[in-house]
Formats: sequence, structure tokens, C-alpha cells
Amino acid sequence: MDKISAFLNSTGFGFPESSDQIDQFRLTFKSFEFKADINKIDPTAILLASKKSTKEITGIDYHKRTVLAAEIVYQLHHEWSLGHVKLQKLMFLCQNSLGMAIHANFLKQAMGPYDPSLMRSIDSQFKKNEWFEFRRGSNQKYWPLAKSGGHKEWFEKYYKDKLIQINDLIGIFRKTKTSEIELIATIFACWKEILEEGNDFNSQLLHSKFYNWADEKKKFSESEINRAMEWMLEKGIYPVQASE
Repeated sequence: MDKISAFLNSTGFGFPESSDQIDQFRLTFKSFEFKADINKIDPTAILLASKKSTKEITGIDYHKRTVLAAEIVYQLHHEWSLGHVKLQKLMFLCQNSLGMAIHANFLKQAMGPYDPSLMRSIDSQFKKNEWFEFRRGSNQKYWPLAKSGGHKEWFEKYYKDKLIQINDLIGIFRKTKTSEIELIATIFACWKEILEEGNDFNSQLLHSKFYNWADEKKKFSESEINRAMEWMLEKGIYPVQASE
């Protein structure tokens, strides 16, 4: 989403995305006084332009994110800390820290940025490809199936330019507990939001956003947040201001 769309959506107004919304657009602005010529406003053209500007997500895009998830699980499935939450946080950091297109919609949920549909898709594709099976009641959540490791060829093809960065990121979080990576991913998301809003970054604003994320975040103290931020700076895992 571009900056104009993001701003409009943040104010409760987005570009029309259906014929019903186009009709509502006309009704809403019928009584407004425009300095510009209202006859030159064409909501249908806005709709078509917005659709053209959105890259269509293909089956290959979905396969690429499944392959990335498979590599993370392949390296970490013996770690008891690896479950749905940790896997998602690692994918969130791949998307946002390494600048990778995961095509996931990470929402504000109690455990931090999380996309439920992404997780269902990955577990389903894992089983279909006979790579891994998720076992909720087990200490080891992901169990290798007959074709475990079969993703490797695809992984090296899709991510040949990111192999070192991905492996480094996985290695950094190999022994990290779920609660710790939840803390880091939530800080990252809040930090990113501050930059996207054009605000000057400071710890007080980050603390405010962090605790407003969900009541669940009260389990973390301000000192824990500050230590995590220092660690993120040391490791180079933090968002940067997008260039204009």
C-alpha cells in the first residue's frame, strides 16, 4: 500500500473497491463543496487504477513462503521453542528486517504480529508435500515426514541472494524462547509504525505503543523492553526509515 492509500485508510477513508462503494462514494460527496471540478472526479477510474497498481499474488508467491517456512522448521524442528508463534515471528522478521515479500497480513494480536491464515496454509502445504506435520500436544511441535528436506532445492533457487541473511537470522533465534521473540517482534512492529507515521523515534513513544498493543503486553516490564531494544540495535534487527 502506498503512502496516500495508507493515510486515507488511517482516516477511515480508502479508495472504492467495488461498485457499491463507488455508488456510496458519489452519495457521500454529493453535498460537499469542492474547489476542484466535481465532474472531473471519476471513482471508477480510481478503482481501476488502484487495482492495476496492486501486484497479483500468484501460486509461486505462496509456494515461496511455504519453502521459506520449511527451511526455518527444517533447521529448528528439534528445538522445543519452535511452534506456530515462533515460526510466524521469524517469518515476520524475514519480511520486515530482511525486506522479503512473504505476502502475509500480520495483524495485531495478543501474541504480537500474527497471520492465522498464513499458519493454516503452511501447515496444510507441509502435510501435502510430506515435509512436516504439526502436532499440537507434543513437546516437539513439527515432526519430519517422508519427504522432509525436499524443499531444499526450491529454497536455494528462490532465495539464492538471501541465503546468508536468512541463515544468520535463524541462527540468532535458534535458542530464543517464544516469549522473547514475541517481545522482539512486537517492538519491531511498534518501532516500524512510529517511523511510518513520520514521528521522531523515542523510547517513551515506543513504550506507549507497545502497551497499547494488547493487555497481554503488560507481562513485559519497561526494562525488558529497553534491554530488547539494545539487543536489536546490537544485532541490526530493527526497522529503518524508508527513503523518500
